[in-house]
Amino acid sequence: MISYNTKRLFSKGFIYIILGAYSLLVIIPLALIISSSFKMENDILSYPIKWWPKPFVLENFLKLKSNFPTYILNSLKVTIITVILQVITATSSGYAFAKLKWKFRDSLFLLYIASIMIPIQSIIIPQFIIVKSLGLYDTHAGLIITSAFTAFGTFMMKQFFMNVPDSLLEAARIDGASDFGIFFRIMLPLSKGALASLVIFSFRWYWNEFFQALIYITSPKLKTLPLGLSEFVSEYYTYYGPQMAAALISIFPILVVFLFAQKYIVENESATGLKG
Repeated sequence: MISYNTKRLFSKGFIYIILGAYSLLVIIPLALIISSSFKMENDILSYPIKWWPKPFVLENFLKLKSNFPTYILNSLKVTIITVILQVITATSSGYAFAKLKWKFRDSLFLLYIASIMIPIQSIIIPQFIIVKSLGLYDTHAGLIITSAFTAFGTFMMKQFFMNVPDSLLEAARIDGASDFGIFFRIMLPLSKGALASLVIFSFRWYWNEFFQALIYITSPKLKTLPLGLSEFVSEYYTYYGPQMAAALISIFPILVVFLFAQKYIVENESATGLKG
């Protein structure tokens, strides 16, 4: 008869194997990007794959177009402003849906969350008509405004705020705190982990956003990084070397945001001040 400890050991081993296999699926493409960034163009598609570039060259980085820094700055501008607006709208609406009582609150929340299931391709035409009628076509403002609200972020913040005991809010109200005071002095400081997660998810999504940028941006000086990466693909040839080098550079902002925000994600109850 198999003992409990043996079953537990096999269970953990199986989990580690699954996690290890999944990690390889993530690491191998990243390793291939890094390797290809320093290879000659003819060696990138060679088979079998040579993981260590021979010769080791920087030619792909030197081939990046002169307006590549502009693409990075445009992406940083659009992404940072969009993330800030999403944090503001998601936290305020999440608090209103979770802790404030008003007519049709639950019905409106269900409708708002249902919008997650609507693909952007199905609403892009009416959205484009609105953006163009407002004179925001081919501007960063049009790209930012259409992404300022996030149903996913609202849902995530609402679920977090619902875990905050109502007794804590009632005690604050007894002390004379208003709803705005409770929101800014209690709810936001307690939600650092949820806010960090929202920032990471939103930054990664809009840093890599291509479809809406392709629709709303046409001027070369306003193009974002995903649009700039597409310029290495021509009708007859794909320049894999510079494309891989550009993709490698584009990873660093997301990595910096993750490293900065990860310490706020894992928070135990004692860190929130809600325990006991």
